[in-house]
Amino acid sequence: DGRCNLNPYIMVFEDNFDGNSLDTSKWTPAKGVIRDFKHTIARQWFTPNNIEVSDGTLKLITKRDTLINQCFYNGTTTACEDFYFTAAQIDSKEKFEHGMFEISCKIAKGKGVASSFWTYGAEMNEIDVFEFENENDVFNKFNAEKSPKVHNMNSHTDYDGDGHTEDCPSNYKGPDFSQSFHVFTLIWTPHKLEWYVDGQRKRLSTLFYTMLGQATSCDELKTLNEYILNKAFPMNAMNIIVDNIIQSGNKSPDKKTAFPCYYEIDYIRYYRQ
Repeated sequence: DGRCNLNPYIMVFEDNFDGNSLDTSKWTPAKGVIRDFKHTIARQWFTPNNIEVSDGTLKLITKRDTLINQCFYNGTTTACEDFYFTAAQIDSKEKFEHGMFEISCKIAKGKGVASSFWTYGAEMNEIDVFEFENENDVFNKFNAEKSPKVHNMNSHTDYDGDGHTEDCPSNYKGPDFSQSFHVFTLIWTPHKLEWYVDGQRKRLSTLFYTMLGQATSCDELKTLNEYILNKAFPMNAMNIIVDNIIQSGNKSPDKKTAFPCYYEIDYIRYYRQ
């Protein structure tokens, strides 16, 4: 039968970005092309030059640049391509498991620019605390000045080992998150995922659901009952990733996208229960 962990959360990792450079004892800046070698989601060249720490915040910057014949390893061989945008990403050096992840930030604005706060680990485990893809703002599709109003929340894992992730996406429409700082929080326990914005819960996902599709809390599980397993529920420790990227294909920036675009972060924290 299920039991809940009622211990308090204690902060064990924090970066307030109070210095004048990225703390490389905590973060690794991305370089070149990362993971998406075929550019199915994004197409840019990551560079530490687009990372700035000043006035108490971290700025991840996307720029319109021209880089000719940039070479990278695409998983099987070395490929060389031209790139017309640069972007920024940082990965935590430490992996984190169950706990509370929190960021205070102001999202970048502009068609084709996407700001994210997520985790990634073995077996393609991933939790998207948020993804703001301005071009995908279906509520604002007639506005040429695309605004980040749709908060995308997701969890992924390659549950069956077939090389493809099972995922469980959800989103909601909020304010224009590029206008001011907001706090985004994810609580991840062995039994549930909870997404919060400014202290208000926006989504709940659990490891097990009743046969009627109802979410179950840790203390509601009974040994002899049957449940539906949420195959997209993450199982492994993961790195924290923060990025500001350029979308590819028909989601790409257009002439109206004003560069540079800034994704500004006040702090990132992790609490263990």
